[in-house]
Formats: sequence, C-alpha cells, structure tokens
Amino acid sequence: MNASPQISRERQGLLLCALAAVGFGTMGVLAKLAYAAGANVLTLLSVRFAVGALLLWAIAAHRGVARIPSRRAALGALLLGLLLYSAESGLYASALTHIDASLAELLMFTYPAIVVLAAIALRREQPSQRRVGAVAIASSGVVLVLLGGSTGAIDPVGVGLALGAALLYAVYVLSADALGGRLHPLTFAALICTGAAISFSVVGGASGSLQLGGLAGEAWLWIGVIGVASTAVGMSAFVAGVERLGPSRASIMSALDPVVAVIAGAAVFSERLGPIQIAGGLLVVSAMIVLQLPALARRRRLAIPSPDCGACAQPAPQPSAGSLALVTSERR
Repeated sequence: MNASPQISRERQGLLLCALAAVGFGTMGVLAKLAYAAGANVLTLLSVRFAVGALLLWAIAAHRGVARIPSRRAALGALLLGLLLYSAESGLYASALTHIDASLAELLMFTYPAIVVLAAIALRREQPSQRRVGAVAIASSGVVLVLLGGSTGAIDPVGVGLALGAALLYAVYVLSADALGGRLHPLTFAALICTGAAISFSVVGGASGSLQLGGLAGEAWLWIGVIGVASTAVGMSAFVAGVERLGPSRASIMSALDPVVAVIAGAAVFSERLGPIQIAGGLLVVSAMIVLQLPALARRRRLAIPSPDCGACAQPAPQPSAGSLALVTSERR
C-alpha cells in the first residue's frame, strides 16, 4: 500500500510551519519599518490585531469552525486577549523600539523555560533531569546573549521589556492551557486577536495615541503586512501545520522563528550578533527542542506502521487551544 498521501501531508505540514515561521520571524523587522515610517506602538498593535481578527474569523468561517461550543471558554479566551496577551504584545512591541529585532526574538524565546519552571512550581509537572537541564541550557544561553557583545550597545530597558514579554507569555500559555480543547484553535486565535484589538483600540483612543488619520502610506503598508502575513496567515498556517504534524513536531519547527528574525534583521537593518551571542541563541533555541523531543519520540512510536500496512500510521493529533498556545509563536 502506497504511503505517499501520508508523506504528502507531512510535507504540507512542514511547509505550512515554515510559512508561519517566516511570518512570525519577520514581524520584528516589519514593526521597526513601521516605526521608522512614523507609526507608534498603539497604532500598530490596534490595527494589526483588528486586521488579524477579521481575517481569522473569515478563515474560521470558511473552514466551518467559527462556532462557540463553550461560552465560558470563549469568554476566557477573549479576556486573555483583552488583558494578558495584549500586555505581553505591548511589551514586545515596545522592546523593538529599544533593541534589535533579532535580540528581542532570542530573549522572547526564553518563555518555554519559564513555562517549565512555573509548571513545576504549580505542580502541574514533575521535575526531571530533562526539564531542569533544558532550563539550565536556556538560562546559560540568555547569559551569553546578553554578555556576548554585538555591534551596538544593549539597551537594558529593551532587554527588560523583552524578558517581561517572555514572562507574560509564559503566564498566558499556562492560562490558555487550562481552556483545554473546548475551542477550535482558529476560533481561539480569533478570540485572542479580538480581545487584543479591543484593548489597544480603547487604550489608544483614550490616550489620544491612535494615528488613524495622519499616518503615512508607507506605515500603513507595513502595518497591513504585519496584520495579514505575521498575524492571520502566520496563525492559520501554524494551526494547519499542527493538524498535519502534531504539536510536538510543529513546535520544533517554530525554532525557525529566531533564525528568520536574525536573517531578516541582518538583511534589512544590518543587525549583527556577536559569535558568543549566536552561541547563546543556539542554546536558547535548543532548550525548546530538548523539551519537545520526548513527546515527538512517543508520537513516532505510536505512528510506526505495521509490516503489512505501510500507510496505516496514526494521524497527527488534533491541536487544542492549550497546545496551540504552548507551541505557536502568536506571542508577538
């Protein structure tokens, strides 16, 4: 029996996750371009999430999953976007006004280690050599990133904002995981974006910071690209990738995000990381991979086809809202 349909599905998943990584990894550079064209943080984020929410709801409707089976879960997701996710996104976007996009991305990628520490502290997970080792690897990587030196001085305010965003995203992951599988991931993402759009629009309007009337066309272009490519397309592509590969393999693919960010920063703004910082960045990314490898190994054991049925591998598990929050890069 030919196994090509399964192989094709896996290739689709890899390509979709790579597409998501390009969208997410370039967001920092695109945001810097929007700032250079005159946009401020609140304008960028309010428009970004409004565009993203509209497109995600449209995609969810097209796929027939734009339904709310649990009002409590939907309200929880909306509140997460309104309060926690918006705060995290605001810190990350603000960090980009102080430090390079590549550095901000690497610091943001410390969130899996923070999630592990918090899960152990909350007794959701048991400590193990692998988990403790991954945290140690990530921590060592952050030290190297911060102390390794680069072409420019590191702004401590920007570093603090990026690490604060990583901390808030870890809290968001733990909170979103409690929602379980009561919402389809696309619906969950659309609700998160809706809540964030409301939050930034209200804060921006109340503070008089929204620039909807006097923003240059170039700024609108970059914000539009962020809303479409780095939000709606990135999130929906990653959801589709998780559906084909499973959460563990997709999460390992998301390690491409900082690689894309470093390449994009170097290409557009000539950002450069020092050799020691690059080594630190590799440690930060490898820590996330270490955390996911056991789950990937379990999936492979379960998916081994029998000798007489070459294409009978088990399908990838369907992602829940919690698994999506844990492995996706919608954190920006």
